[in-house]
Amino acid sequence: MTQTQPLLPPRQSQAERTDAMRARLMEATLKVIAEDGWAQASTQKICKRAGVSRGAQTHHFPTKNSLLLAAVREIITRYQSDMDAALDAALDGASVDRLTLSRLFDFLWDACFDGDLLTCWLDAMNAARTDTLLREEVRDTDSKSLTAIGHLGLSTVRLEANPPSWSDRADEVIELTVYLLRGFVLQDGVHQNAAKRRKLFDLWKQLVL
Repeated sequence: MTQTQPLLPPRQSQAERTDAMRARLMEATLKVIAEDGWAQASTQKICKRAGVSRGAQTHHFPTKNSLLLAAVREIITRYQSDMDAALDAALDGASVDRLTLSRLFDFLWDACFDGDLLTCWLDAMNAARTDTLLREEVRDTDSKSLTAIGHLGLSTVRLEANPPSWSDRADEVIELTVYLLRGFVLQDGVHQNAAKRRKLFDLWKQLVL
């Protein structure tokens, strides 16, 4: 009998290799920002974490700024993806009319504290204060994200049987909630008290819902 030769994995195309390399660099960049902070996120550390040469990094991202700006876009893309996943979990496979304001608040909480994405984003926002180029990118990206979250708040409040008094300003209340959660993330860097943090957020929910 002729022995069957093991199948070799298909060779990656140039585009696939490029995508894989960029993904490794993005993943390493986010890890370094989360662990060391934005200011200490050197390309040397990022390349070492990604397991790529400095030359490979500059081929995809010629400067440190271009790499970090790409990380800004990656952070908000993943954050939005996490929010979508949390929304799906809140609905639990049911139709969108089961989404309540209470569930919306809870999935905003989950999106903020599941992983290091928001920590990275806050580091980027802080760095943007003194970096004009970064500030423009962060401002535009953040504005789009807040607008999308605000629209979700308006859509949700219309489904409430007994809408709150602020229903016509739901987008602003949801935006305020996002700012509150960002404050909690900052506090967590110093006061790591998850129980108290959640207690305060539940108080916020009681006040506004």
